[in-house]
Amino acid sequence: MANIFLIILYISAITVRAQELTQVVKKVSPATVTILTYDKNGEIIGQGSGFFISKDGDIITNRHVLTDAHRADIKTANGKVYHIAKIVAENKEADIVRAKVNIPESVHYLSLIYSSPEVGERIVVVGNPLGLEQTVSDGIVSAIREIPKFGKIYQITAPVSSGSSGSPVVNIKGEVIGVATFQLVEGQNLNFAIPSEYISKLRVEKDKTFEEWAKGNVEEWITSAGGLYSSGLFFLWSYDYEKALPYFEEAVKKDPNYADAYFYIGYCNRKLGRYTEAIEAYKQAIRIKPDYAKAHYNLGVAYYNLGRYTEAIEAFKQAIRIKPDYAEAHYNLGVTYLIVSDKGSALDEYKILKDLNTDLANKLFNLIYE
Repeated sequence: MANIFLIILYISAITVRAQELTQVVKKVSPATVTILTYDKNGEIIGQGSGFFISKDGDIITNRHVLTDAHRADIKTANGKVYHIAKIVAENKEADIVRAKVNIPESVHYLSLIYSSPEVGERIVVVGNPLGLEQTVSDGIVSAIREIPKFGKIYQITAPVSSGSSGSPVVNIKGEVIGVATFQLVEGQNLNFAIPSEYISKLRVEKDKTFEEWAKGNVEEWITSAGGLYSSGLFFLWSYDYEKALPYFEEAVKKDPNYADAYFYIGYCNRKLGRYTEAIEAYKQAIRIKPDYAKAHYNLGVAYYNLGRYTEAIEAFKQAIRIKPDYAEAHYNLGVTYLIVSDKGSALDEYKILKDLNTDLANKLFNLIYE
């Protein structure tokens, strides 16, 4: 009898799950579009996905979906085709654009949610992989990765195949938590979503016709310092520091004053255990941008890894001078003081940390009195 009861519960749970998915798809599908890109001869060269975020026809998609295109159209869920008229905002590093479509009627659009999802939270992706329009896949948020200088990136289990780039990633309420993108690493399909907060931060400066934007020129940008830097970021999302590093190194060859690229050269080398190389890169970043708090902090960590504690202390102090509420710098400064047997200074850092980060303060307190 107990087994029968468990089976009934299991079947009920599956039914509820299927009903929830159906409701989400009904809400999301009408706002999801196929993006068709064309070369200068009018031949189709690519396909991707996007979604409406305003009633008058603005869409969001991945920037790389439009790369190399001379013209682009969208195809709505009901089969109508419209021309992408303008690119009104973009974030090259986050690989997203906001485009305006010539559409004569109000459209169904999706709302955004800016708070981070929980790891394990169920999500749904509606896209157009390999020409299969309005394909639905579901999964969970499997990890929330924090990339220094960039911010959060969501790793998801829902498949994001070629053609699904730019799809909305939504929660079970049908709210957009991010934009699907795609990264292939060592033969594994690792799926990522750009958080929707990056959409909210897009700012229209001077919109361009699609043709003007295309002349920009997207193809040239990919091999520019900024393009190489962005490519390196994609590999950082999957913590593939070995593959990310060459892109940042090439970026500083193109632009020797690219402080953020030097920062990531240092960051990748530090993660790979190459602390001397990391120190030199961080120093270059600081030379270009003296008040670069994260570079000073990571320089301190690299010095610490090499046992150069006096230099580590000075680097952490510099980070704190620039950013007095830098909790991680206060914590690591306190830990380094303990290494050099300066318990009094470590206690001072603990007192400061109590008002900044309770968890780090307690952690440092336990180290002081263990």
